[in-house]
Amino acid sequence: MGALGRVGGAFVAGPELSLLDGRLGIAPPDGARVEARPQSLMGVAASARTETRVVYDVDGERLVLLATELFRTVAGDLGATVGATLASGPLPAGQRLVPIPVPGDAVAYGYLPLDTTRQAVPIADAFVRAGDASIVRVQLFVSPNAAGDPDGLAGLAARILSTVTPGGRKPGAAAGTRTLAGLDGRPVLALDAPAGWVAYQEFGLSFAVLRLRRLTPLDGPYVAGSVYRGSAPSLVHTAFPQDAVTRTGGRLLGLPTDWIHVFPKDDGAPPRHLREALVEDGGGQFVHAMAETGDVAYEQEIDALLGSVRRC
Repeated sequence: MGALGRVGGAFVAGPELSLLDGRLGIAPPDGARVEARPQSLMGVAASARTETRVVYDVDGERLVLLATELFRTVAGDLGATVGATLASGPLPAGQRLVPIPVPGDAVAYGYLPLDTTRQAVPIADAFVRAGDASIVRVQLFVSPNAAGDPDGLAGLAARILSTVTPGGRKPGAAAGTRTLAGLDGRPVLALDAPAGWVAYQEFGLSFAVLRLRRLTPLDGPYVAGSVYRGSAPSLVHTAFPQDAVTRTGGRLLGLPTDWIHVFPKDDGAPPRHLREALVEDGGGQFVHAMAETGDVAYEQEIDALLGSVRRC
């Protein structure tokens, strides 16, 4: 039995840790710590509201828990919807999903046999409906040197996941004003979000971005946007062939600009409509607004959302 397996066999819950800024609580073994993934030089630091990474080390073996806000909802049977979603995804040859009994409004699965070819070996996957219809995903991974004890790891995963409790924070999808703060913390831009849209902020070394996500069904379309303010914007449409790109005149921040629309035409690819616009905001700063969806039913919401961007 490996070190992590022994911890599972004699499991004692440690202090409760907050996941996703209060969306969930969990009590892994004592010594587990919240440790964010390193930020790349040109990237952004992940928001505590969208990702929490928990690390637990014992005798040279490592367990990593990753909690992710999915911005997805399940209104009906959680088990049936999650099971169908996971079954539609790729699994390594011969691998199967094994249900893990967990309390509360949650569904969990283990993986057997373990995929030991990966640097982080997945051992369990849980989907928790946290206080409303929205879903949080909790994944467990181990280092390859721990993967020789699948039974012990299954026991550890089940015991850790049994400690998940709902927190008091909801996604924040009520209609209202969303604000982007600059690097100095002062509000610089605002927009009006319809009900169903969640906003959170991320920072890079020289820019700030307001991420916008529409709550949609787990088996439904992806709908997202962003408003960036900084000195080095990156236009997304340049990665697509010219025959997929069109331009229409419009405005952003009250300034005239082109709205650039992208409709990829790859055979067999799901429908996708991406739009973006860019304006200069003085002092070497630019504002870049972007959104995409695979469902035309959300395009009016997107137009209203991005059309409301204004200076504070």
